[in-house]
Amino acid sequence: MKCVYPLNLNLTRYWFFHKMLRNDLTSRIKYFFIFCMTALVLVPLVIPDSSFALEVISGNQISIQEPIQDEVVIFGETVYIDAPVRGAIVFANIIHVNSPIEGDLLTAGRQVTVNADVSGKIVAAGNIIDLGGKSTNAILAANSIHFNPTSMVIKDAYVAGGTINNEGNISGQMVAMTDDFKNNGTIGDLDIRSQDSMMPDMEGWLSLFGILFVIGFGILGIILVKLLPNQFDSVRLVMKKSIIKNTVVGFLLIILFAVVIVLSAITVVGMPVSAFGLLILLIGLILSSLMVSFVIGKKILEILGRKSSGGDINNISSFLIGFAILNLLYIVPIPYFGQIAQVIVTSMGFGAICYTVRKSRSPVSNDKTTI
Repeated sequence: MKCVYPLNLNLTRYWFFHKMLRNDLTSRIKYFFIFCMTALVLVPLVIPDSSFALEVISGNQISIQEPIQDEVVIFGETVYIDAPVRGAIVFANIIHVNSPIEGDLLTAGRQVTVNADVSGKIVAAGNIIDLGGKSTNAILAANSIHFNPTSMVIKDAYVAGGTINNEGNISGQMVAMTDDFKNNGTIGDLDIRSQDSMMPDMEGWLSLFGILFVIGFGILGIILVKLLPNQFDSVRLVMKKSIIKNTVVGFLLIILFAVVIVLSAITVVGMPVSAFGLLILLIGLILSSLMVSFVIGKKILEILGRKSSGGDINNISSFLIGFAILNLLYIVPIPYFGQIAQVIVTSMGFGAICYTVRKSRSPVSNDKTTI
C-alpha cells in the first residue's frame, strides 16, 4: 500500500510545519486532543439516530454486492459499495460508492469516488475526491475536489482543497477555502476564502480555544479529585518515594506505548489493539498532569504548615494550587523550558500511575498464594 500522498494545501503546510513543529510541546498536545475531541463529536453526528446497529467489515479487497440494512464500518485497501446500505463509515486507500446510501457517509482515503445518492450528509477527507449523485450536505477536505455534472447538494457545502472544480448543482451556500476555484455549475451562494487570509482568524480562535481547553481541563481535574480521592492519594504516596525513578520509567513506557500502537495499526487485525492502546495512552497522559498537580499542591500546603487531610475542600484546593503552578510553568518565556517541564511532568505522572496500578494488584496475588 503506497502511503505517500502529494498534499499541496497551503493550509496544511502552514498548520503542521509552522504551528506543530515550531510551537512548544504543550501546543502540540493541545492540538492533538482537539483533533480527538472533534472526531468524537463528528462520529455521533454522522451515524443515524434511528438505531445504533453496526456491521464491521475489514479486509484487503472489499465489495458489497448485497443490500445491508444496518450501518457499516469498513476498513480495507480497496472498497466498492455496489449495493444499498443504511449508512457507512469507510477508511481505505481507494473508495468507490456506486449504490445509494440511506443515511450518512463518513469516509477517508487517498481516492474517494461517490457515484450514487446519499440521503444524509457526506463527510470526506483524502487526496482526490470526485463527488456525484445527490446529498443533503457536503463537508470535504482534499488536495483535489471535483463536483461532477451529476452531483447535487440540496443544502450547503463546506470544502477545503488545493483545487476545487464545481460542475454540479449546489442549492444552498458553498464555502470554499482554496486559492484555485473553478465554477462551471450552479451555486446558490458562493463564498471563496483564501487560505492565507484565514490564518489570522484561525490563530485567534485557537488561542481562545486553548484558554477554554485549560479551563475545561481544570474542571475535569476537580471532578476526578472529588470522585477518586483515594486513587489520587495513592499516586501521591508512590510519587514521594522516588521521583527520578517514576520519571524515567514513565518516559520509557510512553515511548513503548507509542511504538506498540503504531506497529499494531499497520495490520487490519491489530487495529482494535491499536485503538485500545491509544485510548489507554490518552487516559494516562490526561491523568498524569492532573495527578502531578495534586501532588505539587499537597506539598506546597505542607510547606506552608497546612495539615494534609483527606477532605474534599483540601484535596480540591491542593489540585487547583498545583494546576495553576504547572500551567504558569509551561508559559515561562525561556526557550525550551516549557517543553522540558511538560515532558518531565507527563513522564513523572505516567510512571507513578503505572507503579500505583502494579502495587494495587500485588496484594491480590499474595492472597491467592495464602489460601
